[in-house]
Amino acid sequence: MDKKTLKVGVIQKIMDRAIEINKSCKEQCRDFQIMVSPKHENTLILRWTNIDISNIDNPVQCYRYECFKTDGTPQLCSIHYTNQEDANIFFWSLEPLHQQQCAIDHKL
Repeated sequence: MDKKTLKVGVIQKIMDRAIEINKSCKEQCRDFQIMVSPKHENTLILRWTNIDISNIDNPVQCYRYECFKTDGTPQLCSIHYTNQEDANIFFWSLEPLHQQQCAIDHKL
């Protein structure tokens, strides 16, 4: 799948989920991206950055993931890896298809 085949309706379905995530995020959630990975065929991956700023002197940033079918339907799963080598292979294989800074702007 590439950017040309990602339909607007699919983007909107997935980014609607991003809005839900953003509303329930106790930390700062931003940089929502729809991605693909050859390690997860026929799966769209929503990735976002989660930044915990409860300790302003030591903010903690991490990535969060949710999986979707290619039509934008949630798969109700997340991405897990068994070790750091698997994690690195997954990270380097990710290819962004759609990106936006905040979840609230996808229909503007």
